[in-house]
Amino acid sequence: MTVKISISVPDDVAAYLRSQGNASAVVVDAVRRVLPEARRARQREAAQEYGEYLRRRSAEQVEDDRTLIEASNDVALRDSQW
Repeated sequence: MTVKISISVPDDVAAYLRSQGNASAVVVDAVRRVLPEARRARQREAAQEYGEYLRRRSAEQVEDDRTLIEASNDVALRDSQW
């Protein structure tokens, strides 16, 4: 599936894209080269935010979470065939 979008770019970029046979392919190639790092950056940021959230939890809250997780695991494993 493709989506048509309109963007504004600096003059030098526009000149380069006009000189290419398929400007869309050039843009897709460039964006796909930076996507993996952008994804990793988002994942790092989310992990840091979650770490901060966990550090703010009290010992009682952590223990309550542990109890809930263990109970959920027990339910999830019920009727499982090993």
